[in-house]
Amino acid sequence: MTTVIEIREAGEADRECVGALVAACSPAGLRRRFGMGGPAEPAEVFRRYQRFLLAGPPDGVALLAFRAGTPAGLLNFVSETPGDGEIGILVADAWQRQGIGTALSRWLWTAGRWPGWTVRATVQAGNAGAEALLLRQGFRPVPTYERGERDFTLVVPAWATMTDVMKEAADDEDAARADGAQRRAPGADPRCRGDRHAGRGRPRRSPAGVPAALLPGR
Repeated sequence: MTTVIEIREAGEADRECVGALVAACSPAGLRRRFGMGGPAEPAEVFRRYQRFLLAGPPDGVALLAFRAGTPAGLLNFVSETPGDGEIGILVADAWQRQGIGTALSRWLWTAGRWPGWTVRATVQAGNAGAEALLLRQGFRPVPTYERGERDFTLVVPAWATMTDVMKEAADDEDAARADGAQRRAPGADPRCRGDRHAGRGRPRRSPAGVPAALLPGR
């Protein structure tokens, strides 16, 4: 019998569940999710990023997924400016490639709360699973100056057209990979990690793609 994926909006009351989810992730998985170059021990990652991982209104939405009552995945949607948001998904190692990330992202779109919004996502280059998930949801790669990262963006359509967007994305996935999506913008200086994003017109907010207002010390 197929185990049902249960999803709900998370808040401060779910601190222990989110902590358990992070603890179920390997250091390698956490480094990929947060773009960390050094050690990524789960307890330290949760301490450092818990404000982001638990961010709810007005900063954004946190969606927590359960399988058989166990925290399995978390989606964070954070917005500093109305009409513009950033998305990140974390799935525990034991539950990867079982549809958790897809279920979380579809729940967000079917809520119907962000039509017309521009949503961005950043993943480490080579994270094929995360890239494929974003492409299936209709995201498109955009040029970036950041070494070792790939940026994606999506203008959220009304749900009535979302299935067509995702079908088109699936059809175009191989073409997008073959079309040089990982190349830098023309003329980009590979040393300019602090420069503005190509195609974004705004500065990088943090190495992990986490809004600065939700980092420690703010």
